[in-house]
Amino acid sequence: MKLDSRKPRTVIPRSWAAAAVAGLAIAHPALTTVFAPSAAPANTSTSEAGEGGEAGEAGVVLTDGRTRLLTQLGYFEGTYRIVSDLYLSGKRDLARAHLEESHHAFYEDVVPMLAEYNAPAFDDEAEAFTSAILEDATDDTVIATRDALYTALEATSAASVASTFERLQSLHDLMSLAAAEYDGGVANGTVDVAIEYRDSWGFYSTAKSRAEVLARSDDKAMAKAANDVLMRLDGLDAFYPGLDAEATIGDSSMLHAAAGWLEIIALPNK
Repeated sequence: MKLDSRKPRTVIPRSWAAAAVAGLAIAHPALTTVFAPSAAPANTSTSEAGEGGEAGEAGVVLTDGRTRLLTQLGYFEGTYRIVSDLYLSGKRDLARAHLEESHHAFYEDVVPMLAEYNAPAFDDEAEAFTSAILEDATDDTVIATRDALYTALEATSAASVASTFERLQSLHDLMSLAAAEYDGGVANGTVDVAIEYRDSWGFYSTAKSRAEVLARSDDKAMAKAANDVLMRLDGLDAFYPGLDAEATIGDSSMLHAAAGWLEIIALPNK
Protein backbone atom coordinates (compact mmCIF):
# COMPACT_ATOMS: atom_id res chain seq x y z
CA MET A 1 0.00 0.00 0.00
CA LYS A 2 1.46 3.41 -0.93
CA LEU A 3 0.78 6.77 0.60
CA ASP A 4 -0.03 9.69 -1.64
CA SER A 5 3.04 11.85 -1.04
CA ARG A 6 1.35 14.87 -2.56
CA LYS A 7 -1.51 15.10 -0.10
CA PRO A 8 -1.72 12.71 2.85
CA ARG A 9 -5.33 11.76 3.45
CA THR A 10 -7.07 12.12 6.75
CA VAL A 11 -9.10 9.38 8.34
CA ILE A 12 -12.00 11.77 7.82
CA PRO A 13 -11.20 13.27 4.39
CA ARG A 14 -12.65 16.77 4.59
CA SER A 15 -13.20 17.57 0.93
CA TRP A 16 -14.36 14.04 0.20
CA ALA A 17 -16.68 14.06 3.21
CA ALA A 18 -18.21 17.33 2.10
CA ALA A 19 -19.04 15.85 -1.29
CA ALA A 20 -20.50 12.76 0.35
CA VAL A 21 -22.63 14.89 2.64
CA ALA A 22 -23.99 16.83 -0.29
CA GLY A 23 -25.20 13.57 -1.80
CA LEU A 24 -26.52 12.22 1.48
CA ALA A 25 -28.39 15.44 2.18
CA ILE A 26 -30.62 14.81 -0.82
CA ALA A 27 -31.88 11.60 0.78
CA HIS A 28 -31.42 12.71 4.39
CA PRO A 29 -31.99 16.48 4.69
CA ALA A 30 -31.45 16.43 8.46
CA LEU A 31 -27.80 15.53 7.93
CA THR A 32 -27.04 18.95 6.42
CA THR A 33 -26.91 20.27 9.96
CA VAL A 34 -25.70 17.24 11.89
CA PHE A 35 -22.93 16.44 9.44
CA ALA A 36 -21.55 19.83 8.39
CA PRO A 37 -17.77 19.52 7.78
CA SER A 38 -15.52 21.52 10.07
CA ALA A 39 -12.01 22.79 9.56
CA ALA A 40 -9.15 20.49 10.55
CA PRO A 41 -7.00 21.81 13.39
CA ALA A 42 -3.46 22.93 12.73
CA ASN A 43 -0.72 20.38 13.45
CA THR A 44 1.24 20.81 16.66
CA SER A 45 4.80 19.75 17.40
CA THR A 46 4.51 19.90 21.18
CA SER A 47 4.18 16.91 23.47
CA GLU A 48 0.96 18.29 24.92
CA ALA A 49 -2.11 16.36 23.87
CA GLY A 50 -4.37 19.38 24.33
CA GLU A 51 -5.85 21.11 21.31
CA GLY A 52 -7.07 24.67 21.00
CA GLY A 53 -10.56 25.09 22.41
CA GLU A 54 -10.83 21.48 23.62
CA ALA A 55 -10.75 21.00 27.37
CA GLY A 56 -10.54 17.23 27.65
CA GLU A 57 -6.94 16.61 26.62
CA ALA A 58 -5.46 19.79 28.10
CA GLY A 59 -2.48 19.08 30.35
CA VAL A 60 -1.93 15.48 29.25
CA VAL A 61 1.66 14.96 28.13
CA LEU A 62 2.28 12.07 25.74
CA THR A 63 5.41 9.94 25.87
CA ASP A 64 7.62 10.35 22.80
CA GLY A 65 9.11 7.76 20.45
CA ARG A 66 7.44 4.46 19.67
CA THR A 67 5.08 4.96 22.58
CA ARG A 68 3.77 8.11 20.93
CA LEU A 69 3.14 6.27 17.66
CA LEU A 70 1.13 3.60 19.51
CA THR A 71 -0.84 6.28 21.33
CA GLN A 72 -1.52 8.20 18.13
CA LEU A 73 -2.76 4.99 16.54
CA GLY A 74 -4.99 4.74 19.60
CA TYR A 75 -6.61 8.03 18.53
CA PHE A 76 -7.76 6.30 15.37
CA GLU A 77 -8.74 3.03 17.01
CA GLY A 78 -10.74 4.87 19.65
CA THR A 79 -12.61 6.83 17.00
CA TYR A 80 -13.36 3.68 15.00
CA ARG A 81 -14.62 1.90 18.11
CA ILE A 82 -16.97 4.75 18.95
CA VAL A 83 -18.33 5.10 15.41
CA SER A 84 -18.83 1.37 14.85
CA ASP A 85 -20.46 0.90 18.27
CA LEU A 86 -22.90 3.73 17.59
CA TYR A 87 -23.64 2.55 14.06
CA LEU A 88 -24.16 -1.10 14.96
CA SER A 89 -26.43 -0.16 17.86
CA GLY A 90 -28.74 1.63 15.43
CA LYS A 91 -27.53 5.20 16.09
CA ARG A 92 -26.37 5.74 12.55
CA ASP A 93 -26.81 9.51 12.36
CA LEU A 94 -24.91 9.96 15.62
CA ALA A 95 -22.15 7.68 14.29
CA ARG A 96 -21.80 9.86 11.20
CA ALA A 97 -21.84 13.02 13.31
CA HIS A 98 -19.07 11.69 15.56
CA LEU A 99 -17.01 10.64 12.57
CA GLU A 100 -17.19 14.12 11.11
CA GLU A 101 -16.73 16.04 14.37
CA SER A 102 -13.88 13.94 15.78
CA HIS A 103 -10.89 16.13 16.51
CA HIS A 104 -8.32 13.45 17.30
CA ALA A 105 -7.69 11.20 14.32
CA PHE A 106 -6.23 13.10 11.38
CA TYR A 107 -4.19 10.91 9.07
CA GLU A 108 -1.71 13.60 8.08
CA ASP A 109 -0.68 13.86 11.75
CA VAL A 110 0.57 10.27 11.86
CA VAL A 111 2.20 10.10 8.40
CA PRO A 112 5.65 11.31 9.59
CA MET A 113 5.80 8.63 12.28
CA LEU A 114 4.73 5.93 9.85
CA ALA A 115 7.67 6.94 7.66
CA GLU A 116 10.06 7.15 10.64
CA TYR A 117 9.32 3.59 11.74
CA ASN A 118 8.70 2.19 8.25
CA ALA A 119 5.22 1.20 9.38
CA PRO A 120 2.57 0.26 6.81
CA ALA A 121 -0.19 2.73 5.99
CA PHE A 122 -3.83 2.06 6.79
CA ASP A 123 -5.50 4.89 4.88
CA ASP A 124 -7.16 2.64 2.30
CA GLU A 125 -8.82 0.58 5.04
CA ALA A 126 -9.81 3.75 6.89
CA GLU A 127 -11.50 5.18 3.81
CA ALA A 128 -13.33 1.90 3.16
CA PHE A 129 -14.71 1.98 6.70
CA THR A 130 -15.59 5.66 6.47
CA SER A 131 -17.35 5.11 3.16
CA ALA A 132 -19.42 2.30 4.64
CA ILE A 133 -20.55 4.55 7.48
CA LEU A 134 -21.36 7.52 5.26
CA GLU A 135 -23.14 5.44 2.63
CA ASP A 136 -25.44 3.77 5.17
CA ALA A 137 -24.03 0.34 4.43
CA THR A 138 -25.36 -2.86 5.98
CA ASP A 139 -24.12 -3.90 9.41
CA ASP A 140 -22.24 -6.81 7.83
CA THR A 141 -20.37 -4.44 5.53
CA VAL A 142 -19.47 -2.11 8.39
CA ILE A 143 -18.25 -5.05 10.48
CA ALA A 144 -16.14 -6.36 7.60
CA THR A 145 -14.52 -2.99 6.88
CA ARG A 146 -13.99 -2.34 10.58
CA ASP A 147 -12.31 -5.70 11.13
CA ALA A 148 -10.07 -5.18 8.11
CA LEU A 149 -9.15 -1.78 9.52
CA TYR A 150 -8.32 -3.26 12.93
CA THR A 151 -6.09 -5.83 11.22
CA ALA A 152 -4.28 -3.05 9.35
CA LEU A 153 -3.82 -1.08 12.58
CA GLU A 154 -2.36 -4.14 14.29
CA ALA A 155 0.16 -4.52 11.47
CA THR A 156 1.08 -0.85 11.75
CA SER A 157 1.51 -1.15 15.51
CA ALA A 158 3.61 -4.31 15.19
CA ALA A 159 5.94 -2.58 12.73
CA SER A 160 6.92 -0.12 15.46
CA VAL A 161 8.75 -3.01 17.22
CA ALA A 162 7.84 -1.36 20.52
CA SER A 163 9.22 -2.80 23.74
CA THR A 164 7.09 -4.11 26.59
CA PHE A 165 7.63 -0.85 28.46
CA GLU A 166 6.65 1.26 25.44
CA ARG A 167 3.46 -0.74 24.92
CA LEU A 168 2.52 -0.51 28.59
CA GLN A 169 3.38 3.17 28.75
CA SER A 170 1.07 3.79 25.80
CA LEU A 171 -1.73 2.13 27.78
CA HIS A 172 -0.98 4.59 30.57
CA ASP A 173 -1.10 7.53 28.14
CA LEU A 174 -4.41 6.34 26.69
CA MET A 175 -5.95 6.00 30.15
CA SER A 176 -4.65 9.45 31.09
CA LEU A 177 -6.44 10.77 28.02
CA ALA A 178 -9.57 8.82 28.94
CA ALA A 179 -9.62 10.39 32.41
CA ALA A 180 -8.98 13.90 31.07
CA GLU A 181 -11.67 13.57 28.40
CA TYR A 182 -14.11 12.32 31.02
CA ASP A 183 -13.44 15.42 33.11
CA GLY A 184 -14.02 17.54 30.01
CA GLY A 185 -17.30 15.84 29.18
CA VAL A 186 -18.92 15.06 32.52
CA ALA A 187 -19.82 17.50 35.29
CA ASN A 188 -21.44 16.34 38.53
CA GLY A 189 -22.63 13.17 36.87
CA THR A 190 -24.21 14.95 33.89
CA VAL A 191 -22.81 14.45 30.38
CA ASP A 192 -22.31 18.07 29.35
CA VAL A 193 -20.02 17.58 26.34
CA ALA A 194 -21.07 14.33 24.72
CA ILE A 195 -18.22 14.05 22.21
CA GLU A 196 -15.61 14.25 24.99
CA TYR A 197 -17.47 11.66 27.05
CA ARG A 198 -17.54 9.36 24.02
CA ASP A 199 -13.85 10.00 23.33
CA SER A 200 -13.11 9.01 26.92
CA TRP A 201 -14.77 5.65 26.32
CA GLY A 202 -12.86 5.28 23.03
CA PHE A 203 -9.49 5.70 24.74
CA TYR A 204 -10.47 3.46 27.65
CA SER A 205 -11.86 0.78 25.35
CA THR A 206 -8.73 0.84 23.21
CA ALA A 207 -6.44 0.53 26.23
CA LYS A 208 -8.47 -2.37 27.59
CA SER A 209 -8.57 -4.19 24.24
CA ARG A 210 -4.81 -3.81 23.79
CA ALA A 211 -4.17 -5.09 27.31
CA GLU A 212 -6.31 -8.14 26.56
CA VAL A 213 -4.14 -8.88 23.51
CA LEU A 214 -0.90 -8.41 25.45
CA ALA A 215 -2.20 -10.69 28.22
CA ARG A 216 -2.17 -13.56 25.70
CA SER A 217 1.49 -12.96 24.80
CA ASP A 218 4.05 -15.76 24.97
CA ASP A 219 6.32 -13.25 26.72
CA LYS A 220 5.61 -14.06 30.38
CA ALA A 221 6.67 -10.64 31.67
CA MET A 222 4.45 -8.87 29.16
CA ALA A 223 1.52 -11.18 29.84
CA LYS A 224 1.81 -10.72 33.60
CA ALA A 225 2.02 -6.93 33.30
CA ALA A 226 -0.97 -6.87 30.95
CA ASN A 227 -3.01 -8.97 33.36
CA ASP A 228 -2.06 -6.52 36.12
CA VAL A 229 -3.34 -3.72 33.87
CA LEU A 230 -6.63 -5.53 33.35
CA MET A 231 -7.04 -5.89 37.11
CA ARG A 232 -6.72 -2.12 37.45
CA LEU A 233 -9.23 -1.53 34.66
CA ASP A 234 -11.75 -3.93 36.14
CA GLY A 235 -15.03 -2.22 36.99
CA LEU A 236 -14.44 0.91 34.92
CA ASP A 237 -17.15 -0.05 32.43
CA ALA A 238 -19.56 1.42 34.98
CA PHE A 239 -18.41 4.90 33.96
CA TYR A 240 -19.85 4.34 30.49
CA PRO A 241 -23.50 3.23 30.71
CA GLY A 242 -23.95 4.03 27.02
CA LEU A 243 -22.37 6.23 24.36
CA ASP A 244 -25.52 8.35 24.24
CA ALA A 245 -25.96 8.44 28.02
CA GLU A 246 -26.99 11.72 29.60
CA ALA A 247 -25.88 10.83 33.14
CA THR A 248 -23.07 8.75 34.62
CA ILE A 249 -20.66 8.61 37.57
CA GLY A 250 -19.66 12.09 38.68
CA ASP A 251 -16.37 11.27 40.45
CA SER A 252 -13.60 10.46 37.95
CA SER A 253 -10.95 9.66 40.57
CA MET A 254 -11.01 5.93 39.75
CA LEU A 255 -10.13 6.69 36.13
CA HIS A 256 -7.19 8.86 37.19
CA ALA A 257 -6.11 6.25 39.73
CA ALA A 258 -6.18 3.55 37.06
CA ALA A 259 -3.98 5.68 34.80
CA GLY A 260 -1.52 6.13 37.66
CA TRP A 261 -1.40 2.40 38.36
CA LEU A 262 -0.74 1.65 34.70
CA GLU A 263 2.36 3.82 34.81
CA ILE A 264 3.53 2.02 37.96
CA ILE A 265 3.00 -1.32 36.20
CA ALA A 266 4.98 -0.13 33.17
CA LEU A 267 8.04 1.24 35.01
CA PRO A 268 9.65 -2.08 36.10
CA ASN A 269 9.69 -3.08 32.42
CA LYS A 270 11.73 -0.08 31.36
